Amino acid sequence: MLIKNAIAYVDGKFAQNDILIENGKITGVGRALDARGEIVDARGLIALPGLIDMHVHLREPGETWKEDFKSGGDAAVAGGYALVYDMPNNIPKPTITREALDEKRKLALKSRCEVRFHFGATENNFEEVRDAKPESLKMYLGMTTGNMLMKDEKSVERHMKEFPKAKQIFVHAEGDEAGKAIGLAKKAGRKVHLTHVPNESVLDAVKGWKLATADVAPHHLFLCKSDFDEGDCRALVKPGLETIKSVSDLWKRLDGIDAIATDHAPHILEDKKKGAFGFPGLETALPLFLDAYSRGLMDLEWIAKRFSENPARIMGLRDYGRIEKGCVGSITLVDLKREWTVHGNELCTKAKWSPFEGKQLRGRAVKTIVKGEVAFSLD
Repeated sequence: MLIKNAIAYVDGKFAQNDILIENGKITGVGRALDARGEIVDARGLIALPGLIDMHVHLREPGETWKEDFKSGGDAAVAGGYALVYDMPNNIPKPTITREALDEKRKLALKSRCEVRFHFGATENNFEEVRDAKPESLKMYLGMTTGNMLMKDEKSVERHMKEFPKAKQIFVHAEGDEAGKAIGLAKKAGRKVHLTHVPNESVLDAVKGWKLATADVAPHHLFLCKSDFDEGDCRALVKPGLETIKSVSDLWKRLDGIDAIATDHAPHILEDKKKGAFGFPGLETALPLFLDAYSRGLMDLEWIAKRFSENPARIMGLRDYGRIEKGCVGSITLVDLKREWTVHGNELCTKAKWSPFEGKQLRGRAVKTIVKGEVAFSLD
């Protein structure tokens, strides 16, 4: 495949380039490249390294009426994502054993985007972690969906020490628990990542350790408590939405945010009415930030780093997150001028609703290429 005439993010800046992809890998980046295969004319479009979402819940196995790897993969590529990391807190069977991980890998083969998996840590599954040899580990130090809360600090510390330091540990922690997680990672001398940081106080805790990183979910930057009526079940999310002032303070700390991760948590509205926490977010994340760019609130380089380059670095993926020879041939093509309105019933997710319902946005992914194959095309 030859992608021609794109304004591509290469070496930290945007410039017009052609991108040649052969056998799923980028084999050339430059001007006036030639190829005999499929040609994609990207004139007028921005080319980003294939987006990476480090935090999604695709619900399979277990709650497939909410999402499965097919619908979740469709939602991912429609949002510009070429790779997503699925979380382990499935109900009723969490991903805390090698058997459960192997089952997920087989089920995920139906997805149009690449899917990788966080393995769940518990207070006693150390042998399972060693046996499964997962790419990453997820610890729940705060209450959320599923029964995976870790209360025993000694178990947390043991996982921190025993899990290979080259691999990433993801932590769900709120308030004081965030500081504890950072302290234990510092004691173990290892890297750690705090996910869906809701406010600047948690961001401060992350910045207390040189090997700690953090992501923020789009809804913690683009929504606040006052956007919903009191008691509106759609507003339920963990961590919860913050005040207008807290959101404003978080915007002032954009440079301190390492990555954007959606925490895509699809629930149908019937389940939201029963108290389910979370928002579907794969299809609106990038457009929200592209729209912010169109309004002069951030630059494109910031977006490219937080959606592609930095997630690859955080996860230790050496051949992802960049457009250069030898890297995986996953590319997200973006039309900065494309205007559209969010309608939940038009989304690919099974949830069929959005907390951004009716919001008019400027900019979206129009073509998602996964390892040299077109996985999504808007037109």
